[in-house]
Amino acid sequence: MLAELRTCPGPAHRNLAAVLTTPLMVVLARTLYSESGDRDPAELLDAERFPSVRSLSEHLLAGFVPAVYRRRAPERDTGGTRSGARYADAVRAERWLGRLAHHLVRTDRERHDLAWWQLGHELSRTARTVALVLATAVVVALADWSVGLLLVPLPAGELLLQGALMGPAAGLGFGAVYAMVDRSGGAAAFEPTRVRLTLRASHTGLGRRSLRTFFARLGQGLIGGTVMGIGCACALTLQRALAAGTPLAHPDVVAGTLINMLVFVLIFGPAAGLVFGLMAALEAPVDVSTAATPVSLLASNRATACRQFLVLAVALTLAIAFGGYVVVAGLRTVMGPLNWAVQDSLFIGAVCGLGGAASYVLAFTAWGQWIVLARVWLPLAGRLPADPAAFLDDAYRRGVLRQTGAVYQFRHERLQHHLGRAFRGAHPDFAPAAFGPASPDGRPGNGRPDHGRPAGGLPVAGGPVAGGPVAGGPVAGGPVAGRPAAGDGESG
Repeated sequence: MLAELRTCPGPAHRNLAAVLTTPLMVVLARTLYSESGDRDPAELLDAERFPSVRSLSEHLLAGFVPAVYRRRAPERDTGGTRSGARYADAVRAERWLGRLAHHLVRTDRERHDLAWWQLGHELSRTARTVALVLATAVVVALADWSVGLLLVPLPAGELLLQGALMGPAAGLGFGAVYAMVDRSGGAAAFEPTRVRLTLRASHTGLGRRSLRTFFARLGQGLIGGTVMGIGCACALTLQRALAAGTPLAHPDVVAGTLINMLVFVLIFGPAAGLVFGLMAALEAPVDVSTAATPVSLLASNRATACRQFLVLAVALTLAIAFGGYVVVAGLRTVMGPLNWAVQDSLFIGAVCGLGGAASYVLAFTAWGQWIVLARVWLPLAGRLPADPAAFLDDAYRRGVLRQTGAVYQFRHERLQHHLGRAFRGAHPDFAPAAFGPASPDGRPGNGRPDHGRPAGGLPVAGGPVAGGPVAGGPVAGGPVAGRPAAGDGESG
């Protein structure tokens, strides 16, 4: 074919010669024809099929991904695990790559860095908040059940009910804080391990940025703790109603619920605010660009998230256990006897420490959001493969992507544009706008598009507590306004 290009001056030959003047097109042509024995490169000289330079370029771009996914990929990725065989389906791989290319498109600009910690931002802010509320609710419920089996002498059914109610209450608190942080800081608020736990404050003092972060997280923790306290008090009342048949409208139940709200808010708000604020003060910047590969940055961020969990679990447990005991002791001088034993402090502190630390890691670290959004939510929705990190590494080894420090990029901007256009063209949400017949004054129809969207447009996509204080009734597990009821000292 190259010899014919030199000797024949026809239009098809000139078009192909113009296409092959760029290194990208040479690589694409070699991948499609030189590395595949079932295709004849002479078809590139078919003037009827490829009448222009653009049609030839689009043909080569369209055939690149299917060609590289037909061949056998290297057996092992950078971590030494076998992953190539799982992504041999060229159709699904092209659809996932097209979605990733579309993910890089924004209304104000087009990005080229494909960062693993930003994959979840394909979802709308509402969808991300809902996903993290569900995730935190699950981990708090699991913490309640696990600690309850060890410390609380409750029937299994009542313990299951308690965790099922307390989990969503805590999830709403974390969801409220996440929504505030996401709206104020956006994607920059959850970049991977720009911080590292250190005792910097002990020898250099707190800088202005650390103080601003401390007070910001203090305020957010206070708000989240308040929401969580109110929710947990309501959940505790509902648990009592379902387990003991107590009417919710009874005056003693209403009064007890209000007292429980006050107690929980005074415990959870300051504890969450101070612990999260001090965590911010003990953070030091880390240069993300020093990571050699995306896989190494992911592993480093996972290790940091685990250290944060350990520190937060201990700090929250102590703050809520001792703080709760002090708050209830102070309220007893004003409100009279309250049912809050040492066992209650230990139980609530342990549940809040484990569930709250796990919720913080999932909602407010890059690795946690990677787990919730990119490893669970998006794969369940069919938008990404089950293991996005392995898929990206496999695409890099096949030559579709390249590595630039801690991020991936498509090997060429034109390939990124082509895959994004192909994805939008195959997706019903990105149908071209349709207009009615032209009006007499020359405007297109009535000036309003019919159903559909312009091609290339963006989709419009979409502290834990349990067994706490009970006021106003004979329910074990919390402070009871007035005289302690029978069963005082049991956790509920």
